[in-house]
Amino acid sequence: MEGLFNALWVFTQTGVGAHVPPPVFSVLSGIAALALLLFAISATRNMQRRPGRLQNLAEIIYEFFDNLAISVVGEHGRKYVPLAGTIFLFVLFSNLMGLIPPGIAPTASLNTTIALALIVILYVQYEGIRARGLLGYLKHFARVGEVPLWLAPLLFVIEVISEIAKPVSLSIRLYANMFGKEQVVMALIAIFAVPLLQKLYLPLPIHFPVLLLGLLVAFVQAFVFSILTLIYLAMATEHHEEAHGAHAHAD
Repeated sequence: MEGLFNALWVFTQTGVGAHVPPPVFSVLSGIAALALLLFAISATRNMQRRPGRLQNLAEIIYEFFDNLAISVVGEHGRKYVPLAGTIFLFVLFSNLMGLIPPGIAPTASLNTTIALALIVILYVQYEGIRARGLLGYLKHFARVGEVPLWLAPLLFVIEVISEIAKPVSLSIRLYANMFGKEQVVMALIAIFAVPLLQKLYLPLPIHFPVLLLGLLVAFVQAFVFSILTLIYLAMATEHHEEAHGAHAHAD
């Protein structure tokens, strides 16, 4: 029994993510992606006018992100619903995986969060160039026509640095929250649960309140990642799409 306590103590001191090799996070990310794929297939395989539970859940999720995309990006934001919804569901499911044994969330690894952030930012750049053209997109960085000409080079440098900072902030925000939650749980087990278990031989869920907080954090971080994706897309395409919409109404 003493050996078991010692092993548990060492585990809580080293933390969950400290000793997990990167391939484990890759496998867990694959499991999360596979689970979402099975959910999508199950919910849409046999669509009915009177939807079942899975179809109803899928329709609620889609309608929510459809309304969100339109409110953040505009009418042309509907084409970004699959991206925003998929990111939300993947991040959410990955976060929730950290709440069940062995308590390892794929998003508690920088490899996962950086990959997600790069997917988002590269797609944002693609959409910005597609909407404005390469020259127009570069002018957008310099705010040509919006500021004095002498100020444009400085703004161009600032905007480029801002674009580089976006994937950094996206990845580190998600990683820090999920990794930090795991460390807090391990610390509470080490400080309270293990000593009480040694003395009283009574397992007490000392970390349970933190797990409830982790459940909230899982949803909040998934939503933040998703809505920031829509905000970045809106910033990259807003002026072009507004002008395109105005021409369409004029015609």
